[in-house]
Amino acid sequence: MILAISNGAGHLRAADAIAEAVRADGGPALVVDVADYMTGIARFTHVTAYLWLVKHAPRIWDRIDRYQKQQTRTSPAWYYRRGCVRLFQLIRELRPIAMVATEVGCCEIAALIKKDLQLHVPLVAVNVNYDADHAWVQPEVDLYGVATEQVRAELIDSGAPREKIAVWGVPMSAHFATLERECARADVCRWLGFNPDEKLILVSGGGEGIGPIEEVTRRLMHLESTPQLIVVTGNNKGLQRSIEYLLDDKAVHRVRVLSWTNRIAELMRASDVMISKLGNTFDEAIVAELPIVALEPPPGSERVQYRLLDEWGVGCAVSAVDQMADTIARLLQNPDELEAMRRRARSRRLIGAADRIADWIKSSCWVSARRPELSEVSAAVVNA
Repeated sequence: MILAISNGAGHLRAADAIAEAVRADGGPALVVDVADYMTGIARFTHVTAYLWLVKHAPRIWDRIDRYQKQQTRTSPAWYYRRGCVRLFQLIRELRPIAMVATEVGCCEIAALIKKDLQLHVPLVAVNVNYDADHAWVQPEVDLYGVATEQVRAELIDSGAPREKIAVWGVPMSAHFATLERECARADVCRWLGFNPDEKLILVSGGGEGIGPIEEVTRRLMHLESTPQLIVVTGNNKGLQRSIEYLLDDKAVHRVRVLSWTNRIAELMRASDVMISKLGNTFDEAIVAELPIVALEPPPGSERVQYRLLDEWGVGCAVSAVDQMADTIARLLQNPDELEAMRRRARSRRLIGAADRIADWIKSSCWVSARRPELSEVSAAVVNA
């Protein structure tokens, strides 16, 4: 059972990738959105309020986030027990043979369930962010899967046993790495009616359509040499309507507006450059070898990724829409610079995290049938 929560698309995408890897190996996997099993008040505090603060009051969220990262729990244990009573009941009935959590609150909840229900099953904590809340560290966790050595060091500082931490990267669909760029480009251009020989820009605001996507689209439409644009608005129907309203007779032939799509890997492999919020998209762009241009994100772990764009040379960090438009215009005129970014992204790729987690779960489930203590198999697989 893989626990995620719909307060951001990244947690769910990582959960889906792990489930895909488990099923590919012949195992059963169920992804559970914890928010669906929360009480109304718990869902409000952990989804609705969070998304509102990030979008409308980022400075307030910054203060909350800084405080929360230092605490041993993101919410009291009693709050999770009362707010997720239906999830406790679900797991009591299903009795999963392993649990995975792709978000810090989900990790705390999974640890409580494992303890309260006395489940002798492996628990994997998968942190898809580039920093680590102290609350990730729970005694019931048997393996921590993280994106970077820096996150590993932060977990160790918070008390996690170093032998239980694996730097395997962020779990994602294998399509981001395996799709051939030229084939993906041909397929996407055929699907959208674009010319594969002309530059293709992908614009995205993530699953929630966050950021000044409308303004960005307007500016790109008025570049001297109008590129071909694919604008992905996610689940934000209002944003989709606003952008469609922008399209004049000229732009309608150069711009395609898409809502949520399961072809994002194909779109990223096909494009020349991407403008997007960060989060999981940062990791997907690196694996897809796609240069990414990003505006400064709200407070949180995406600030680390924003800094790494320039530090790793895999994209460009910009501070305003005007600078973004100028940067895109420069990159389109300098294919060698784009190619250099692709090469640097290729050198940073960590591929196969979902498969490695699935393999670890398979090995651990065999061991757990003999004894509840899993530290031996944790160390063996992490050090492999």
